[in-house]
Amino acid sequence: METILVPTDFSPAAKNAAEYAVKLADFLNAKIILVNAFTAPIANTDTMFPLDIVMPLQNVTSKNLETLKNELLLQSEKNIDIECEAEMGSTYDVISFAAKKHDADLIVMGITGEAGIIKEHLIGSSAVKVARNIEIPTFIIPEKVKYKPIHHISFACDMERTGQIPLINVVKSFCKIFEAELEVVNVEGLEEETSYEKARTSVYIEKKLETVKHKIVYVSENKVSKGIEDYLESASTDLLIINPKKHNILHTLFKENVTNELAFHLHIPILAIH
Repeated sequence: METILVPTDFSPAAKNAAEYAVKLADFLNAKIILVNAFTAPIANTDTMFPLDIVMPLQNVTSKNLETLKNELLLQSEKNIDIECEAEMGSTYDVISFAAKKHDADLIVMGITGEAGIIKEHLIGSSAVKVARNIEIPTFIIPEKVKYKPIHHISFACDMERTGQIPLINVVKSFCKIFEAELEVVNVEGLEEETSYEKARTSVYIEKKLETVKHKIVYVSENKVSKGIEDYLESASTDLLIINPKKHNILHTLFKENVTNELAFHLHIPILAIH
Protein backbone atom coordinates (compact mmCIF):
# COMPACT_ATOMS: atom_id res chain seq x y z
CA MET A 1 0.00 0.00 0.00
CA GLU A 2 1.86 3.06 -1.25
CA THR A 3 -0.75 5.65 -2.26
CA ILE A 4 -3.96 6.72 -0.52
CA LEU A 5 -6.38 8.94 -2.43
CA VAL A 6 -8.36 11.27 -0.18
CA PRO A 7 -11.17 13.23 -1.89
CA THR A 8 -12.36 16.27 0.04
CA ASP A 9 -15.03 18.93 -0.24
CA PHE A 10 -13.71 20.61 2.95
CA SER A 11 -16.82 19.58 4.90
CA PRO A 12 -16.42 18.34 8.51
CA ALA A 13 -17.05 14.74 7.40
CA ALA A 14 -14.42 14.98 4.66
CA LYS A 15 -11.88 16.59 7.00
CA ASN A 16 -12.45 13.87 9.57
CA ALA A 17 -11.82 11.24 6.87
CA ALA A 18 -8.61 13.04 5.87
CA GLU A 19 -7.42 12.95 9.47
CA TYR A 20 -8.20 9.23 9.55
CA ALA A 21 -6.25 8.79 6.32
CA VAL A 22 -3.19 10.49 7.84
CA LYS A 23 -3.06 7.97 10.68
CA LEU A 24 -3.61 5.16 8.19
CA ALA A 25 -0.79 6.51 6.02
CA ASP A 26 1.50 6.68 9.06
CA PHE A 27 0.75 3.01 9.75
CA LEU A 28 1.18 1.91 6.13
CA ASN A 29 4.11 4.23 5.31
CA ALA A 30 2.05 5.53 2.41
CA LYS A 31 1.68 8.92 0.76
CA ILE A 32 -1.58 10.83 0.44
CA ILE A 33 -3.12 12.50 -2.60
CA LEU A 34 -5.63 15.16 -1.56
CA VAL A 35 -8.07 15.83 -4.38
CA ASN A 36 -10.93 18.27 -4.76
CA ALA A 37 -13.45 18.55 -7.59
CA PHE A 38 -14.65 22.05 -8.28
CA THR A 39 -17.31 23.22 -10.72
CA ALA A 40 -17.65 26.44 -12.67
CA PRO A 41 -20.88 28.43 -12.36
CA ILE A 42 -23.39 27.62 -15.11
CA ALA A 43 -24.02 30.83 -16.99
CA ASN A 44 -25.04 29.46 -20.38
CA THR A 45 -25.21 26.27 -22.41
CA ASP A 46 -21.56 26.38 -23.51
CA THR A 47 -19.54 23.32 -22.53
CA MET A 48 -16.21 25.16 -22.51
CA PHE A 49 -15.25 27.67 -19.86
CA PRO A 50 -12.72 30.47 -20.42
CA LEU A 51 -9.49 30.35 -18.44
CA ASP A 52 -10.31 33.62 -16.70
CA ILE A 53 -13.18 31.78 -15.00
CA VAL A 54 -11.53 28.41 -14.41
CA MET A 55 -8.13 29.59 -13.15
CA PRO A 56 -9.38 31.71 -10.22
CA LEU A 57 -11.58 28.82 -9.08
CA GLN A 58 -8.69 26.39 -9.34
CA ASN A 59 -6.38 28.78 -7.49
CA VAL A 60 -8.82 29.15 -4.59
CA THR A 61 -9.32 25.40 -4.40
CA SER A 62 -5.56 24.78 -4.55
CA LYS A 63 -5.02 27.26 -1.72
CA ASN A 64 -7.66 25.50 0.40
CA LEU A 65 -6.00 22.15 -0.29
CA GLU A 66 -2.62 23.51 0.79
CA THR A 67 -4.16 24.80 4.01
CA LEU A 68 -5.69 21.39 4.70
CA LYS A 69 -2.39 19.71 3.82
CA ASN A 70 -0.51 21.80 6.38
CA GLU A 71 -3.08 21.02 9.05
CA LEU A 72 -2.80 17.31 8.32
CA LEU A 73 1.00 17.32 8.35
CA LEU A 74 0.88 18.57 11.93
CA GLN A 75 -0.99 15.37 12.82
CA SER A 76 1.39 13.01 11.05
CA GLU A 77 3.90 11.19 13.22
CA LYS A 78 6.13 10.34 10.26
CA ASN A 79 5.91 13.55 8.23
CA ILE A 80 4.26 11.70 5.37
CA ASP A 81 4.22 12.94 1.79
CA ILE A 82 1.00 14.76 0.90
CA GLU A 83 0.24 15.98 -2.61
CA CYS A 84 -2.66 18.22 -3.64
CA GLU A 85 -4.73 18.20 -6.80
CA ALA A 86 -7.66 20.40 -7.84
CA GLU A 87 -9.63 19.43 -10.94
CA MET A 88 -12.80 20.79 -12.52
CA GLY A 89 -15.54 18.24 -13.02
CA SER A 90 -18.05 16.06 -11.22
CA THR A 91 -16.90 14.58 -7.93
CA TYR A 92 -17.10 10.99 -9.15
CA ASP A 93 -15.32 11.67 -12.45
CA VAL A 94 -12.49 13.58 -10.75
CA ILE A 95 -12.02 10.82 -8.17
CA SER A 96 -12.02 8.14 -10.85
CA PHE A 97 -9.48 10.04 -12.96
CA ALA A 98 -7.21 10.79 -9.99
CA ALA A 99 -7.32 7.17 -8.81
CA LYS A 100 -6.07 5.96 -12.18
CA LYS A 101 -3.57 8.78 -12.63
CA HIS A 102 -1.89 8.15 -9.28
CA ASP A 103 -2.37 4.37 -9.28
CA ALA A 104 -4.08 4.61 -5.90
CA ASP A 105 -4.03 1.57 -3.63
CA LEU A 106 -6.74 2.87 -1.30
CA ILE A 107 -9.43 5.54 -1.30
CA VAL A 108 -10.56 7.12 1.97
CA MET A 109 -13.80 9.09 2.00
CA GLY A 110 -16.01 10.65 4.64
CA ILE A 111 -19.73 10.33 5.10
CA THR A 112 -22.25 11.58 7.64
CA GLY A 113 -25.20 9.76 9.14
CA GLU A 114 -27.58 12.63 8.49
CA ALA A 115 -29.35 12.10 5.17
CA GLY A 116 -30.12 15.79 4.79
CA ILE A 117 -26.49 16.73 5.21
CA ILE A 118 -25.44 14.01 2.78
CA LYS A 119 -27.41 15.82 0.08
CA GLU A 120 -25.59 19.07 0.86
CA HIS A 121 -22.07 17.65 0.64
CA LEU A 122 -20.80 16.16 -2.60
CA ILE A 123 -18.33 13.86 -0.88
CA GLY A 124 -21.02 12.34 1.31
CA SER A 125 -23.33 11.65 -1.62
CA SER A 126 -20.51 10.27 -3.77
CA ALA A 127 -18.91 7.87 -1.29
CA VAL A 128 -21.31 5.01 -1.94
CA LYS A 129 -21.07 5.51 -5.72
CA VAL A 130 -17.28 5.39 -5.56
CA ALA A 131 -17.33 2.31 -3.34
CA ARG A 132 -19.67 0.51 -5.73
CA ASN A 133 -18.08 1.40 -9.03
CA ILE A 134 -14.35 2.03 -8.58
CA GLU A 135 -12.58 -1.26 -8.02
CA ILE A 136 -10.08 0.10 -5.52
CA PRO A 137 -10.52 -0.73 -1.82
CA THR A 138 -12.43 2.20 -0.35
CA PHE A 139 -12.62 3.17 3.30
CA ILE A 140 -15.85 4.97 4.20
CA ILE A 141 -15.36 6.91 7.42
CA PRO A 142 -18.48 8.06 9.32
CA GLU A 143 -18.14 11.61 10.61
CA LYS A 144 -17.79 10.67 14.29
CA VAL A 145 -15.24 7.89 13.78
CA LYS A 146 -11.65 8.57 14.79
CA TYR A 147 -8.70 6.41 13.84
CA LYS A 148 -7.72 3.58 16.13
CA PRO A 149 -5.62 0.48 15.47
CA ILE A 150 -7.52 -2.24 13.65
CA HIS A 151 -7.35 -5.46 15.65
CA HIS A 152 -10.68 -7.07 14.76
CA ILE A 153 -12.14 -7.23 11.25
CA SER A 154 -15.59 -8.48 10.23
CA PHE A 155 -16.31 -9.59 6.66
CA ALA A 156 -19.95 -9.74 5.56
CA CYS A 157 -19.96 -12.74 3.23
CA ASP A 158 -22.81 -14.37 1.33
CA MET A 159 -21.74 -18.01 1.20
CA GLU A 160 -24.42 -18.86 -1.34
CA ARG A 161 -22.73 -16.64 -3.92
CA THR A 162 -19.58 -18.20 -5.26
CA GLY A 163 -18.61 -14.83 -6.74
CA GLN A 164 -17.61 -13.73 -3.25
CA ILE A 165 -15.21 -16.62 -2.70
CA PRO A 166 -12.17 -14.95 -4.38
CA LEU A 167 -12.70 -11.94 -2.10
CA ILE A 168 -11.48 -13.99 0.84
CA ASN A 169 -7.94 -13.52 -0.49
CA VAL A 170 -8.38 -9.73 -0.38
CA VAL A 171 -9.81 -9.94 3.14
CA LYS A 172 -6.92 -12.16 4.18
CA SER A 173 -4.40 -9.62 2.88
CA PHE A 174 -5.94 -6.86 5.00
CA CYS A 175 -5.90 -9.13 8.05
CA LYS A 176 -2.18 -9.66 7.43
CA ILE A 177 -1.54 -5.93 6.97
CA PHE A 178 -3.24 -5.02 10.25
CA GLU A 179 -2.33 -8.26 12.06
CA ALA A 180 -6.03 -8.50 12.87
CA GLU A 181 -8.39 -11.28 13.86
CA LEU A 182 -11.26 -12.01 11.49
CA GLU A 183 -14.92 -12.90 11.78
CA VAL A 184 -16.62 -14.04 8.58
CA VAL A 185 -20.28 -13.11 9.00
CA ASN A 186 -22.98 -14.88 7.01
CA VAL A 187 -26.63 -13.87 7.29
CA GLU A 188 -29.04 -16.72 6.62
CA GLY A 189 -32.83 -16.86 6.63
CA LEU A 190 -34.65 -17.86 9.78
CA GLU A 191 -35.94 -21.07 8.19
CA GLU A 192 -33.00 -21.57 5.84
CA GLU A 193 -31.25 -24.94 5.73
CA THR A 194 -27.54 -25.29 5.05
CA SER A 195 -27.09 -25.93 1.35
CA TYR A 196 -24.34 -27.87 -0.36
CA GLU A 197 -23.03 -24.61 -1.85
CA LYS A 198 -22.79 -22.93 1.54
CA ALA A 199 -21.09 -25.95 3.12
CA ARG A 200 -18.59 -26.08 0.27
CA THR A 201 -17.86 -22.37 0.61
CA SER A 202 -17.35 -22.73 4.35
CA VAL A 203 -14.78 -25.48 3.83
CA TYR A 204 -13.00 -23.38 1.19
CA ILE A 205 -12.86 -20.35 3.49
CA GLU A 206 -11.54 -22.39 6.40
CA LYS A 207 -8.75 -23.71 4.21
CA LYS A 208 -7.85 -20.25 2.87
CA LEU A 209 -7.74 -18.76 6.36
CA GLU A 210 -5.54 -21.38 7.98
CA THR A 211 -2.87 -18.78 8.72
CA VAL A 212 -5.30 -16.15 10.06
CA LYS A 213 -6.96 -16.24 13.46
CA HIS A 214 -10.65 -16.36 12.55
CA LYS A 215 -14.10 -17.76 13.05
CA ILE A 216 -17.28 -17.99 10.98
CA VAL A 217 -20.41 -16.46 12.48
CA TYR A 218 -23.92 -17.32 11.28
CA VAL A 219 -26.65 -14.74 11.90
CA SER A 220 -30.30 -15.74 11.51
CA GLU A 221 -32.27 -12.94 9.86
CA ASN A 222 -34.29 -12.81 6.64
CA LYS A 223 -33.03 -9.33 5.75
CA VAL A 224 -29.26 -9.18 5.22
CA SER A 225 -28.78 -5.54 6.21
CA LYS A 226 -30.80 -6.07 9.41
CA GLY A 227 -28.72 -9.14 10.22
CA ILE A 228 -25.49 -7.18 9.84
CA GLU A 229 -26.93 -4.39 11.97
CA ASP A 230 -27.87 -6.84 14.75
CA TYR A 231 -24.43 -8.43 14.61
CA LEU A 232 -22.54 -5.13 14.79
CA GLU A 233 -24.53 -3.94 17.79
CA SER A 234 -22.89 -6.63 19.93
CA ALA A 235 -19.61 -7.30 18.10
CA SER A 236 -16.34 -5.65 19.10
CA THR A 237 -15.15 -5.08 15.55
CA ASP A 238 -12.90 -2.26 14.33
CA LEU A 239 -13.64 -2.57 10.61
CA LEU A 240 -16.49 -4.00 8.51
CA ILE A 241 -15.51 -5.28 5.07
CA ILE A 242 -18.20 -5.69 2.43
CA ASN A 243 -18.51 -6.24 -1.29
CA PRO A 244 -20.93 -3.48 -2.40
CA LYS A 245 -21.75 -5.10 -5.73
CA LYS A 246 -23.23 -8.20 -4.17
CA HIS A 247 -25.88 -6.64 -1.97
CA ASN A 248 -27.35 -3.31 -0.93
CA ILE A 249 -25.84 -3.06 2.55
CA LEU A 250 -23.97 0.17 1.79
CA HIS A 251 -27.09 1.87 0.46
CA THR A 252 -29.18 0.67 3.39
CA LEU A 253 -26.71 1.76 6.05
CA PHE A 254 -26.50 5.34 4.88
CA LYS A 255 -29.89 6.13 3.37
CA GLU A 256 -31.79 6.86 6.59
CA ASN A 257 -31.77 9.91 8.81
CA VAL A 258 -30.46 8.55 12.12
CA THR A 259 -29.12 9.77 15.43
CA ASN A 260 -25.61 9.04 16.65
CA GLU A 261 -26.94 6.98 19.55
CA LEU A 262 -28.93 4.60 17.35
CA ALA A 263 -26.72 4.49 14.27
CA PHE A 264 -24.52 1.44 14.79
CA HIS A 265 -22.68 2.13 11.56
CA LEU A 266 -21.37 5.45 12.84
CA HIS A 267 -19.08 3.60 15.24
CA ILE A 268 -16.76 1.87 12.78
CA PRO A 269 -15.28 2.43 9.32
CA ILE A 270 -16.45 0.35 6.38
CA LEU A 271 -14.09 -1.03 3.74
CA ALA A 272 -15.59 -1.81 0.34
CA ILE A 273 -13.64 -4.35 -1.74
CA HIS A 274 -14.10 -5.98 -5.14
